[in-house]
Amino acid sequence: MKNIVLIFSLLGSLVHVVHAQKLRAEFAFAQFDSPDDGPYLEFYLKLFGNSLTAVNDNDGQFGEVVVAYKLTRFGGVAYEDIAKVTGPKSASGMLDFIDQKRIPLKLGKHDLELRIRDAHAPDEREVVINQTVDVDEKLLKVYLSDLELLHSYSKTTEQNMLSKAGYDLVPLTNNFFSEDAKSISFYFEVYNTFRKFSDEEEFLVNMFIENADDGSVVNGLRKFVKKKGAKVVPVIHSFPLDNVGSGNYTLIVEARDQKNELLDRKTMFFQRSNTISRALPALDEPTTDETMQDISETWVAQYNRPEDLEQYVRCLHPISNQDEIQYVNRRINYNDPEMMKRFMYNFWKKRNADDPESAWKAYWKEVEKVNANYSTNLLKGYDTDRGRVYLQYGAPNTISPNYFEPNTYPYEIWHYYTLQDHISAPQSNRKFIFANIDSGIGDFKLIHSDADNEITNRRWNYDLHKRNNALINLDDESVNPQYGGRSEDFYRNPY
Repeated sequence: MKNIVLIFSLLGSLVHVVHAQKLRAEFAFAQFDSPDDGPYLEFYLKLFGNSLTAVNDNDGQFGEVVVAYKLTRFGGVAYEDIAKVTGPKSASGMLDFIDQKRIPLKLGKHDLELRIRDAHAPDEREVVINQTVDVDEKLLKVYLSDLELLHSYSKTTEQNMLSKAGYDLVPLTNNFFSEDAKSISFYFEVYNTFRKFSDEEEFLVNMFIENADDGSVVNGLRKFVKKKGAKVVPVIHSFPLDNVGSGNYTLIVEARDQKNELLDRKTMFFQRSNTISRALPALDEPTTDETMQDISETWVAQYNRPEDLEQYVRCLHPISNQDEIQYVNRRINYNDPEMMKRFMYNFWKKRNADDPESAWKAYWKEVEKVNANYSTNLLKGYDTDRGRVYLQYGAPNTISPNYFEPNTYPYEIWHYYTLQDHISAPQSNRKFIFANIDSGIGDFKLIHSDADNEITNRRWNYDLHKRNNALINLDDESVNPQYGGRSEDFYRNPY
C-alpha cells in the first residue's frame, strides 16, 4: 500500500498526518525568530508507537525511526541532518513519542524535504514530505511568529529540547479537538516591539476564536493582554473548549498599538467535535446613537428601495470587520429599510467622518466593476471569490488568464506586489489562484493563495489538473508535465 499524506493547512503552520505500510506519524512546523541567531523553523514529529516494528530488550519494547531533514535554498543545500530517533521503552507495550528539531533559516525561499522510515522495517517504503518555506525581510516592523499548538506546558526545571521562554512546551501535532479535549493551548512570540515602544510603553496582544463559517467571535473566548516592548515577547495562553460545539473555527492572535491599530496578525484553523450545540456569540445591543439617531436628513435618505438597500448592505462584507459581519448575519432585517439605512450610515461614518457619502460612492463604483466582470447566473460579483478579493485588497497588479490549456480547468492567477486590507499587516508578492471547476456555472473559486488569512492548498496544481486525472494520489502536490500545461510557470512568474 502506498504511503498517504493528508495535509491540513493552518496558515503559517502546517500539520501533516502520514501513513506508510505501517508507520503512522503526525508532523507540524512553526517559524520563529531569534534576536541573536535569526529565523529558524521548529519541527514537531509525533510517532505512533504501535505502528512501528517492536524492538525488545530487558527494559521492555521500543520503536525506532530514521529521520532525514534536507533544506535547499537557491539550488544549494542550506541544512542537512539524518538521525535515528528512539522511542521510550515500556514493559506494557509500544508508546507514542515526539521528536523536535530547530533548523536555522535565511531570507528567501527554502525547499524542505523530510524523510521518515522505520529503522527496523527495511522492506517498507519511506515517507517523503516536501514543503516550501518563505522567509520575508521584516526590517524594523513589529511582527508575530507562527502559532504553536500545545499538548501541555509547564515551568522548566531542567533545560531540554522542549524548553522555550522558561517553559517546557509539549507540541500538539494535529488541529482536531475531540470531545475529550477541554482546552486549546498555544504559544507564539512578538518581535521588534522594543523598536516601536519604550520599556515603559505598552502594546496590546489580542487573542480570540472565531466561527470559521460566519466570522462571529465565539462568546467568552477573547483575551486582551498588555505587554511592554522587548526584542522578543513570548505569549502562552489557553482557551476552554467545554462550551464550544462541533464545527470549524479559527484561532486568531494580533499585536496592536496604543491606538488599537493592527501591527500584525496570525491565524490558525482548527476543528472541534462536541455533542453540545455550537456556541453562539452574545448579541450585543446596538448603541443608542445607532438605533435612535434621525437619518431622515442624511445622505442615506435617498435610498428607499428594500432590494437596493439589501444589495448595498451585502456588498460591504469584503471590507467589514468581524463585529459588523456578526451584526449583519444575526440582526439585519432586510425587510426593514430604516435599519439597513442606519447600518450604511454608521458603517461609512466610521470610515470617513468628514464625507461618508463620497467614501460610499467610491466603493460602489468598485462594486459595479466587480458585478460587471464577475457576476454569474446565481451570484452577484461581490458574492464571488474574485469579487471578494478585488473589493478587499483592490485590483491586482497582474492577472494571468489561462482558459484553454488542454489538461486543466480554466484558471486565473492574480499577483499583488503589495497586499493590505483592514485585517492584515502589509504583505509583499502575494498570489491568488482561481479555477472554474464547475464550467457550466462560470464561477471561478479561490483554490490557493500564499496570503495570510486566505485558503492555502499545497496541492493546488494537482487539483487544477483533476480534469484529466481520474485517479487521485494523495502523495502528490503537483503533476507530471503535460502538453500545454504551464500553471507552475505562470505561478512562479505571473505576467
